[in-house]
Amino acid sequence: MEIKDILAKIEDFAPPQTAEEWDNSGWQINLHLKETKKILACLTVTDDVLEHAIAMGCDLIISHHPLIFSPLKKLTNPLHQRAIQNNVQIYSAHTNFDRAKGGTTDILVEKLGLLNVKAVNDYVKSGELPFELTLEKFISTLKTTYALEKIKVINKLAKNSVKTVAICAGAGAEFIGDVCGADVYITSDVKYHAALEVKNMALLDIGHFESEKFFSEKIVEILKNEPVEVITANEKPAWTIV
Repeated sequence: MEIKDILAKIEDFAPPQTAEEWDNSGWQINLHLKETKKILACLTVTDDVLEHAIAMGCDLIISHHPLIFSPLKKLTNPLHQRAIQNNVQIYSAHTNFDRAKGGTTDILVEKLGLLNVKAVNDYVKSGELPFELTLEKFISTLKTTYALEKIKVINKLAKNSVKTVAICAGAGAEFIGDVCGADVYITSDVKYHAALEVKNMALLDIGHFESEKFFSEKIVEILKNEPVEVITANEKPAWTIV
């Protein structure tokens, strides 16, 4: 399949012009190869992910997190060099994918089955559970729904009932002040001082990887009717909790 047609499908879903100015969505490594037979979808391009792509014969990687953020003066990164040596091109859809209808946050909303969903801002959505749950039961449901082992809970007021839920995939601590009236806010990467500011709701930090890991599944879905094979990378969080 021609790569331009693949990217047209992805960019129709997540228009590049909606990415943040600081972001570097789009081509990361473009060798101007016109066609591909096999694609690897991943959250982050790591050494292991690249080796997986090479071993599986994938010549195009579509990632959520950009491989390159800062301008490069010299090509000294071994990962970049190995990708080029093996004719592996890399394309990323980052904040434009986060903002897209059906993007990273919407995936979490849909899996949780929230009702009366509305946008709090470009990245945060809120909605209601079909019926009220205790916080303990909600956390148990969340673990099952998102396949989570651990959740960091911030609950100063010992809130025990959950009906209204706000969600932001990825690092959403900066939006804590925007989430008014929610019983629970689900996001990740909440730092100590930001946690101290959480007052009128429970905040559940489910982890950055865990909140965005469904990206690859969505890429498979977007390209499911196209004549190209798409596989998902074998990825894990950057750390284990012991």
